[in-house]
Amino acid sequence: MFKPKQYVIELAGAMGLYALLLVGANMLERALGPEGSLKLAINLVPMVGALAAAWVILRHLGRMDEMQRRIQFDAISLSFIGTALFTLAWGFGEGGGLPHLRAFWVWPIMGTIWAFGVFVAQRRYR
Repeated sequence: MFKPKQYVIELAGAMGLYALLLVGANMLERALGPEGSLKLAINLVPMVGALAAAWVILRHLGRMDEMQRRIQFDAISLSFIGTALFTLAWGFGEGGGLPHLRAFWVWPIMGTIWAFGVFVAQRRYR
C-alpha cells in the first residue's frame, strides 16, 4: 500500500545521502588530487545515493493504485518526450552557437518536466 509520508521520508533520505556523498566526493577529490581510476571511482561515489533514490521511486510506483499509476505514466511519458525534444533541439542549436549541454543536465530537465506532467495529469483526472 502506498503511503505518501513514508515515500517523502524515504526519498528525502536517499537524496540526503546523495548530497552527502556528492560533497564528500568533491572534498576528497580536492584533497587528494587523484588521477586515473581513483579519480573516476571517487567521482562515481554519489551514484550510490542516486541508485537509492531510483530504488525508492520504483518502490513508490509499485505501491500505487491504478489511477496513481496512470497519472505517473502520463507524466513520465511527457517527461520522456519533452526531454528528447528539448535535447534534440538543443543539439541542433549548438550548431547555431548555443553552448554545449552537458549530459549532467538531462536528469534535472527530465525531472522538472516529470513534475510538471504530474501536476497536469492530476488536474486532468480530477
